[in-house]
Amino acid sequence: MNWNKINTNNVITVDLFNKLTGQETLHPLVSLANLSGNKLSEDLRMPCNFYALICRPDESGVQTSLRLVNPGEIFEIPAAFHRNAKGYTGVIFHPDLLCDTPLEQHINDYPTRCCCHGALTEREQQTIADCLKEIDKELHHSIDRHSSTIIVSHIELLLNYCTRFCSSTKQAISRV
Repeated sequence: MNWNKINTNNVITVDLFNKLTGQETLHPLVSLANLSGNKLSEDLRMPCNFYALICRPDESGVQTSLRLVNPGEIFEIPAAFHRNAKGYTGVIFHPDLLCDTPLEQHINDYPTRCCCHGALTEREQQTIADCLKEIDKELHHSIDRHSSTIIVSHIELLLNYCTRFCSSTKQAISRV
């Protein structure tokens, strides 16, 4: 797929992310990161117009890193041969999803470069997976006037857990 033909703004959008990764767009403002259908032959690095919380294993496949990306930052979609598709998960969401929600008022309170490196416990990994599963369930529900509020609540919960996990990792590292 030639992404230049489908992207005239030189920015990754939720819809473009879904097209590049072989996913159906279930909601125009939010999607789960699932790279199992990714057929990119080279890594893609472009600014994005969405927030993204990405969880992925490091090179050894044992540790997990969490990274919060803000709109305007460079977003990377690794080519199939550069990543473990099973471990690359997360959620991407457009700022408009947050309109008139409590998260809109304090999205800037989260670390702008929430980058957590270190082994997450199985329980922490399961908590992240459970939050993503709840978002996925709501994405597969027909969109109604409650959809955005419910999805944003799950995203906020996910962000809060990830902030806790990163803080715990940093504290554990600083004690060593």
